[in-house]
Amino acid sequence: MSEERKVPGRQARRRRSALGALSGVLAGYASLAVAELVSAAVRPEAGPVVAVGGAAIDRTPAPVKDWAIRTFGTQDKLVLQLGILLVLVLIALALGVFAAHHRRVGAAGVSLFGVVGAFAATERPDSTGFVDALPSLVGAVAGAGLLYVLAGAVRGAPERSAVAGREPVNAEAGTEPVNAEAGAARTPAPRTAVHLPVTATTTRGTARPEVGRNPAQRQQTHDAQQTDRAEQADEPDEPERTERTERTERTERTERTDENAQAQEDTQPDGEQLPNQRPNQGMNQPPNQRLSRRLNRWPGGSPRRRFLTLAAGSAVAATAAGALGRSLNGSRGAGAIASRARIVLPAPVSHAPPVPRAARLAVKGISPFLTPGKDLYRVDTALVVPKIDAGQWRLRIHGKGVTRPVTLSFDDLLRRDLIERHITLTCVSNEIGGPYTGNIRWLGVRLADLLAECGVRPPSKGGPADQLVARSVDGMTLGSPVEDVMDGRDALLAIGMNGEPLTFDHGFPVRMVVPGLYGYVSACKWLQELELTTFEDFDPYWVRRDWARRAPIKTASRIDTPKPLARLEPGPVTIAGVAWAQRRGIERVEVRIDDGPWQDARLAAEDTRDTWRQWSLSWQAVPGNHSLTVRATDGTGQVQTSRRAKTVPDGASGHHSVVITVD
Repeated sequence: MSEERKVPGRQARRRRSALGALSGVLAGYASLAVAELVSAAVRPEAGPVVAVGGAAIDRTPAPVKDWAIRTFGTQDKLVLQLGILLVLVLIALALGVFAAHHRRVGAAGVSLFGVVGAFAATERPDSTGFVDALPSLVGAVAGAGLLYVLAGAVRGAPERSAVAGREPVNAEAGTEPVNAEAGAARTPAPRTAVHLPVTATTTRGTARPEVGRNPAQRQQTHDAQQTDRAEQADEPDEPERTERTERTERTERTERTDENAQAQEDTQPDGEQLPNQRPNQGMNQPPNQRLSRRLNRWPGGSPRRRFLTLAAGSAVAATAAGALGRSLNGSRGAGAIASRARIVLPAPVSHAPPVPRAARLAVKGISPFLTPGKDLYRVDTALVVPKIDAGQWRLRIHGKGVTRPVTLSFDDLLRRDLIERHITLTCVSNEIGGPYTGNIRWLGVRLADLLAECGVRPPSKGGPADQLVARSVDGMTLGSPVEDVMDGRDALLAIGMNGEPLTFDHGFPVRMVVPGLYGYVSACKWLQELELTTFEDFDPYWVRRDWARRAPIKTASRIDTPKPLARLEPGPVTIAGVAWAQRRGIERVEVRIDDGPWQDARLAAEDTRDTWRQWSLSWQAVPGNHSLTVRATDGTGQVQTSRRAKTVPDGASGHHSVVITVD
């Protein structure tokens, strides 16, 4: 068969695949939207994207997590969710294309991903059981059903081609378009096909029967064709015509008559009889043509129009379901928001010492002494920030060495003696010169006093527990050394920051803050349980992922201004930044220009040894490219090491440097 007749088949397959891909995307969208709606009745954390994202975080190696935090910063969770959605879109496209040809298998693929989401939801540390699987399962059923229906519409739609010789597809029967290669091998069309309302010419120029001729005329034409074939067989220069060749010609005639019949039918109103068409003629038509007639009588007009109607309707319904689910999920946190708004923080019995005036340097570009709450870094594994009603919050304290277990409410904490302290918080994922550190005025209850009331003793005084495991409402577990918590430092159950209740991002209603320890072993947010145990008996979340059990904060310093790759004018330039070594304090900061000697920077006054210190150095800049490097010395006389180390397993080390250009 000519290339002209091959093209329509390929075009039809491409159109079917394109519509199938659209069906897959719509099915995936509907699945997520329905899951969002169901999660409103369960809990937002049970949604498939959140559950799968949480499972991905749990199974991601520490170096990869560290890279994600370095690369995307506090937007790492957004990037993860967008990545999950992108993968789902690609899978949905593939399943849709596959369903266009094998719709049961495509629908089964959607169901399989629902099972994956359900498994991820029930395996999360904060899972409430099988009910968490419902959003993924119900969403998968909805998506699979929609894909099945849309794929059926795609497979039923007759494709049209501008090229003569269009090949209709009997999608319901699963047959493929007839092409040149396969036509000869296929079962010949019934002879009744020659009665269709078409006049055409065969490859040998013989006229085809026309509708409207009486039986005698058709028999006469048939005899003439037989005579013509016999004469052609006698010609010496013609190849012998075989029965196979005749079947091929009959098949091609059937295809062309199907096309013309469909074209005429498309121009006729439903139920209107074509000229010269007998009432029972449709019963003698090939199956493909009868199917096309039935499909075009579907509600909504042509099959393609019906598919578009189904697609548009499902998109609107899915959007409505998703919007309703998101609205309901948002309202679930309304109680928590209202409870936070009602809180009036009591005055502390011990205020933070006034910040010395000299502790703040008036240098443009330097980090402020107190970090605004909105600028404090956020590093955690929660894809959905927990919103907890303070009136329903409870804290349980139990475990080894606890002679008087206790369960406390938020009001119980408010009635206790509160203290206020300035404490610099640092994340172990902070690279040298990184932004994951901040100085906050915290308000809370002394953790050591609370543990002592429960009968807890540190190991140095004979206590059986050396690890305090903090559990969050999202299933996170952090482990702090009991000795560090009870050695006299201002370890807190914090309820306020910078004079206001904690924000939801930073642990409302209650979190832990322990000076001198990296956050991954001390700063549990959304706290709900404290258990006394041992390091030997239990590995917290990050320890199971190759981070160190004990993690005192390393001495560090950072250049805040000028910024890396800055272009400056020659003349006076102020180099400035911050340095920290919680529990030890900062005694000295030095700066080196290129390969020159270390120069002492001017230190701002110290607030406490648990806070960072600002520093600055005046420099007469000269044209050229320059490297600026800083190092600090802590209160014990230990100079910040120049040895470069990554954040895993116990924090980064090395000197911070920036490269600038002076024009």
